[in-house]
Amino acid sequence: MTVGVVRHLKHYGRKLGRPRPGPGQRRNVILIAVTATAAGLIAYFLPNSQATSSYASSGAVSGILDAPATSHACAHPTVIPMNPDNAQSGIAKGNYFVTNDTWNAARYSDLAQALYVCNYNNWYAIAAMNNDTGDGAAKTSPNVQETWYPAPTTLSRWESITSDFSDVPPGTGSNYGIWEFEYDIWLNGLADSSSTEVMIWSYNNGQTPAGSLVGRFADASQSYRVYYSPPPYQYVAFVDQSNHLSGEVDLLDFFSYVISRGWIPNSSTLYQISHGVELVSTNSKPEKFAINSFAINMKAYS
Repeated sequence: MTVGVVRHLKHYGRKLGRPRPGPGQRRNVILIAVTATAAGLIAYFLPNSQATSSYASSGAVSGILDAPATSHACAHPTVIPMNPDNAQSGIAKGNYFVTNDTWNAARYSDLAQALYVCNYNNWYAIAAMNNDTGDGAAKTSPNVQETWYPAPTTLSRWESITSDFSDVPPGTGSNYGIWEFEYDIWLNGLADSSSTEVMIWSYNNGQTPAGSLVGRFADASQSYRVYYSPPPYQYVAFVDQSNHLSGEVDLLDFFSYVISRGWIPNSSTLYQISHGVELVSTNSKPEKFAINSFAINMKAYS
């Protein structure tokens, strides 16, 4: 992974399919306000930094909030505040990079976020933002990512590509804002006009994908609605209809479906896989979103 390059490249053109505010709605982030808010978030959460929430462990919504309590709470994290001058502020952990990914934050005031990282598979973000403009735009997407750039890997090389995840939100429902836990994957380019963005929404809390509903897709026991936007900046979103906070996804099955629809060729290349949470609003309250477990598992043809 070439982290230094990716930090810059992923910022450009990213999420162009999402709702965006018009020029009259653009507002710069006020650095003083952000710094003060971030300091408040750190002071509030750090003394009791656990990777699980009381809501998730309560079993309040049986069968939906299925993320298990972690046995490796992130107790002594590296703290990485958002940086208005670097949307990809973050830290490398082995082959992975954990990033604030505040790609759209500069358009909004009253927004703060910081990462708390123990490892690529053990970290959380604390964020505060709102949807007062009513545009429904995603503002940040704290995530962990593995990147193949500038030399992508071909999909045909791999016999299997799977990923395990376990996520913990502060709670679910409208009281906790608008967001979704998701995979964000770039094929045939990295956030440019010729690339294809494939998203898998594992848990959706009030967000609406871009594009048009074009079908349904089943993988193992999961059923997804499929949304599509054509090139340039081609976009495919798979939205889990039963919502899960932990499990395994067979990424090659999703790629095969995209190929079967004629949206990408068999010779397609993989540039990046990321997993995290895409945030629209926390109702202006500081909320904690944790990644308890994560791995990308790849087996090449012999």
